Amino acid sequence: MNIHYSVILAFMGQMQDRFATYYTPRDLTDKLALSAGIEGVQGVEAIYPSDFQGMTPGTYRQLLDKNGLTVSSVNVNVKSEPKFHYGALTSRDPGIRAEAVQYLKAGMDWAADLGVNLVTVCPLSDGHDYPFEIDYGHAWRWLVACIGEAAAHRPEVRLSVEYKQSEPRARVIVPNAGVVLHLCEQIGLDNVGLTVDLGHSLYAAETPAQVLSLVAQAERLFLVHINDNYRNWDWDLMPATVNYWDWLECFLVLDEIGYDGWLVSDIFPSRTDPVKTLSACYRTILYAERLLDRFGRERLREMVRQGDVIQVFDEFQSLMLGDRSA
Repeated sequence: MNIHYSVILAFMGQMQDRFATYYTPRDLTDKLALSAGIEGVQGVEAIYPSDFQGMTPGTYRQLLDKNGLTVSSVNVNVKSEPKFHYGALTSRDPGIRAEAVQYLKAGMDWAADLGVNLVTVCPLSDGHDYPFEIDYGHAWRWLVACIGEAAAHRPEVRLSVEYKQSEPRARVIVPNAGVVLHLCEQIGLDNVGLTVDLGHSLYAAETPAQVLSLVAQAERLFLVHINDNYRNWDWDLMPATVNYWDWLECFLVLDEIGYDGWLVSDIFPSRTDPVKTLSACYRTILYAERLLDRFGRERLREMVRQGDVIQVFDEFQSLMLGDRSA
């Protein structure tokens, strides 16, 4: 598998959780310079509008070229600003919905100008906290209409929807892969697809490798975010630190489906050095690839086809201990 490694620019600056603030603010120039020091990095996922304010496509390209980077995808933020707190793409206010659609269109324009042709959006303010809070039918129809209008704005730019069970909403309107696949089918446009965040998949009690396979079969796999957690919250930990076997199986599937897109590090390095953390994330990708090579990918696939799960784990652990060479 060709590895295209990217990092989210937001994690190169000041970060906040519900209780604390970490690091000092950095402007775009400093965040790009810091990103350039990450091992294996080729691209950055830039946030619209915060990472584009006061910029032109020409000056943006100059900054990227200076640091040897490209924009892998434009991440459109329709959740953080106060006007979106009660919903963006599903707001009861048609004016707010129109603003959210305009954000998506502007992000798609930036993507086209930078030669990226990929926008991702995670509509986390769209959903509900309580029973009887929203009209589910109206909210869904508004979501379909808004995503559809934005996607039709630039058919050459892919619009990728990222799902998540909760946060900040107790129930996000797109909580799992199946719901977003249904959304794609209802919209009916080829440039609408999915961002599969492995941590969100774990948190949703999915099997991430199965999700990757399913979404790829539907020809809707546009982007992959990588991280890990304890399946109880979206902790954005370094990948393979908790759910190693899921991580390894994901790479077997990514290779099998011929995935040639970006692997974007979506890690919250609040208590570890960001450059060292995201460099370690890249090495974790390489380790998974090397381990699969050493085991033998086709041999592993044949074992899977035969359902010989006991032999799979015996041989993997024997290989890890150095007891044999595959």
